[in-house]
Amino acid sequence: MAVRLDWRLVAAGIGAGLLSGLLGVGGGIVIVPLLVGTLRFDQHSAHATSLAAIVLIALSAGVAFAVAGDVDYRLGGAIGLAGLVGSTAGAQLMHRLSPRRLKLVFAFVLLASGVRLLL
Repeated sequence: MAVRLDWRLVAAGIGAGLLSGLLGVGGGIVIVPLLVGTLRFDQHSAHATSLAAIVLIALSAGVAFAVAGDVDYRLGGAIGLAGLVGSTAGAQLMHRLSPRRLKLVFAFVLLASGVRLLL
């Protein structure tokens, strides 16, 4: 799907980067809804595109935190290696879900996360 770069994509990137650096979130919360709702991406492509963008966003924020001395490399490495297994399984599962079901799972996870943070 060819999409020309416009202000909405730039705004999504800045918003996702800001939230990622500030709170450790951004791709799913900012990029996926924008791609689906505004730019009419299908649900699966929006999730995959968001993950590709997050690689660069996480690298940038990770370097900034590393320079500041805030990174626990041992713990981060362990979580990252385990995350490789989970992300591979999650990507395979995503392809088995209908767009509607994927959207519902995504919305539930965001809602549950928000409620958990409030409590």
